[in-house]
Amino acid sequence: MIEARELTKVYKSKKRTVIGVEDVSFRVEKGEIFGIVGYSGAGKSSLLRCINLLERPTSGTIKVDGIDLTKLNSSKLREARLKIGMIFQHFYLINQKTVYGNIAFALKAAGVEQSAVPTRVDELLKRVGLSDKRDAYPAQLSGGQKQRVGIARALANNPRVLLCDEATSALDPTTTKSILKLLQSLNKELGLTIVLITHEMNVVKEVCHKMAIMQDGKIVEQGKVYDLFAEPKEELTKEFIDNVVSFNVPERTLAQFSGTIAKVVFKGEIAGEGIISDMLQQFSLNGNFLHGAIEYIDGKPLGIFILELKGEAGAVKQAMAYIQKRSAEVEVIRDGHSPLN
Repeated sequence: MIEARELTKVYKSKKRTVIGVEDVSFRVEKGEIFGIVGYSGAGKSSLLRCINLLERPTSGTIKVDGIDLTKLNSSKLREARLKIGMIFQHFYLINQKTVYGNIAFALKAAGVEQSAVPTRVDELLKRVGLSDKRDAYPAQLSGGQKQRVGIARALANNPRVLLCDEATSALDPTTTKSILKLLQSLNKELGLTIVLITHEMNVVKEVCHKMAIMQDGKIVEQGKVYDLFAEPKEELTKEFIDNVVSFNVPERTLAQFSGTIAKVVFKGEIAGEGIISDMLQQFSLNGNFLHGAIEYIDGKPLGIFILELKGEAGAVKQAMAYIQKRSAEVEVIRDGHSPLN
């Protein structure tokens, strides 16, 4: 559905040159929710605006539904953009118009016949849960309601792609969850392909199927959200994930335990099985759980546990091999060295 290849965006002024996006390539399949994560200044917004050519790339290509937007003339580009909706952090509603007027304005701008506007506006208001706010003005709405108007407006032209520019950053946690649920329902019910940029890893964990981590205009790591949470390779990815799912045990706490300290990661349905208790019994080991939980990412369980193992050195080694054979990953944080009973 969306394919970027070697995308670069350079901003030039008389005094300096700034690279906003550098040699970025990624692919978003039809019906996916794709998250782009990074700190401020990472290049996320520049990349998002390159997708619909609000920012024209300096080099590289961007294809949406098989069409290379960089090769279209102005008329064809405007036509292609009608199928790419966009919502923003700060809503950008017209304060002098009602909720109805804001959505109707988007329909009229797209050339929808006047007679069809009222019915279409009512359909959109119902879809985003704002039928009772039809005649309200933006000043009378909460932040979440304003964003729902923005979403309705973005859906006015029946887009196939929805771009979300920090769409939940200005909202409180409860409202954020409600907006994310709305986006999920649009993804499932309308088959919308969604690209969502954010600096909040909880947002990605909640709704995205795949994600890319950006830094200094480049993608440093990308893949399925579940896989990156389970086995992040880059330090920046680990840093973002630690903000959501932290399993670091303080050194002062570790110092209180004399056995082997291990981090065990269980992927998929195996996370709910009693593998650790089976292992302790089979190899006659004593175990202490220092930290752990089962998280659900993209609907699949991911179990991460930090535990102390005490027993014969050979038994501890065999226990590690046993866990790995059961499709789990084991990382020894600290070796207990001498056998302990």
